[in-house]
Amino acid sequence: MNRIIKKEDVGKFGEMIAGDEAHRKVMHGKVLYVDHFGAIIFLDNDDITYKLLRTDIISFEEKEFKGQLPE
Repeated sequence: MNRIIKKEDVGKFGEMIAGDEAHRKVMHGKVLYVDHFGAIIFLDNDDITYKLLRTDIISFEEKEFKGQLPE
C-alpha cells in the first residue's frame, strides 16, 4: 500500500520501505514526527532513529503490533 505519510500518522506503527534501488531498506517501527517541509522522523524497532524526506519513502503500511509484551 503506497501512500504519503501525513501529520495524522504520528504515533502509528508500521512497515516503511525507503531509499533508492541500490540502497533499499525495510524498517518496522513508529512515526515520531512529520513536519510541513516533508521531513519525517522514524524510530525502528531497534531504537534507531531515521530522518527521511517524503521523496525517500517508497511505501508505508500501517500495521498493528503483534508482539508479546514481557511479563
